[in-house]
Amino acid sequence: MPREGVLVMKFGGAALKDGAGVRRAVSIVEEHGGDNPVVVVSALEGVTDLLVQAARSAARGEVDVEAVRVRHRSVLRELGADPERLDRYVRELTLLLSSISARRDLRAVELDHVLSFGERASARIVAGCFEAAGVPATPVDSYDLGLTTDSNHGNARPLPSEHAAVQRAVSEVPGVPVVTGFLAKDSAGNLTTLGRNGSDLSAALLAEAIGAVAVEFWKGVPGILTADPLVVPDARPLERLSFADAEELGQLGARVLHPEAIAPATRAGVEVRVRYVEDPAHPGTTLAESQDGAGLVAAVATTKGSLSAVALVGAASGEHEASATRALEAAGITVGWTELSESGRALYLGVNSRDSVGALRCVHEALLAPRVSNDGPT
Repeated sequence: MPREGVLVMKFGGAALKDGAGVRRAVSIVEEHGGDNPVVVVSALEGVTDLLVQAARSAARGEVDVEAVRVRHRSVLRELGADPERLDRYVRELTLLLSSISARRDLRAVELDHVLSFGERASARIVAGCFEAAGVPATPVDSYDLGLTTDSNHGNARPLPSEHAAVQRAVSEVPGVPVVTGFLAKDSAGNLTTLGRNGSDLSAALLAEAIGAVAVEFWKGVPGILTADPLVVPDARPLERLSFADAEELGQLGARVLHPEAIAPATRAGVEVRVRYVEDPAHPGTTLAESQDGAGLVAAVATTKGSLSAVALVGAASGEHEASATRALEAAGITVGWTELSESGRALYLGVNSRDSVGALRCVHEALLAPRVSNDGPT
């Protein structure tokens, strides 16, 4: 029988950057995961890049897994776990890299296999941390649950899964399932990967297949914000956001949530939440089917073809366009062109590339920054 009231909780590499991060993720699941959590994990922070470098070096005839070995052993030591726990996987990786080195050739299917070690290692580290905390848990490779894709290695697209089979597979996992994100297999049984940030998509597909009540993406920011906080320091989190606007933000390059992770949740009626791993009490952002009356929700510095632009996301009006244009012109920034996105959820304001950062800050200040009144911020 499928687990009742399942909550899928996804933790990315930034959340799992070190032993303290792994412990915090486990604690969050214990405190907020309810009776039937299913955990989806990315590779530890930086590991995917290390694996790409190792694969490319092997194609040049150099086999070196030391950086990958040291990265995982250091986290295991921080957790007080056996530092040799993952040595069998390191040996498997070494054999694969040796095969690539012997041919001086790196095939796409082999790169996917190399990259898989990041998520497979992470799942085993996190499951071990659960066990050390007295919580039964089992690492699970997502392809063993029945998640399949086409054979476009490096950016594979998911194929319809047999939901009953996935539900049954998950229900048979002892303890908390700690599932690898990013990975799947094609119909021929070859390992595939879903592209960068594909673990978000894995979590959403799994939530759809098992009929989860919700899927939570635990991130290093307090939800989806009105702008990139690295560019706009006073960007604020959105309490609620429509699926359409969240997908538009993803398509425009906002890195908080994989744009394709929204469709599976929408199809299944699964609630989507973006939560703040640094402060589990923070409400984060809840995605809804619609958000009537929300108006503008965010601004993004982006490109349209080869042209730079600031995009206003949400229900943009002529008044919004006029206000943004006036603010930019007052700042000495010329708007060269405007265009509505195909979805109608983003209005592009074309600017010179050298002005894109300043334009984003200016537009955010004019249209999205909280206003301070005698009664406080609004």
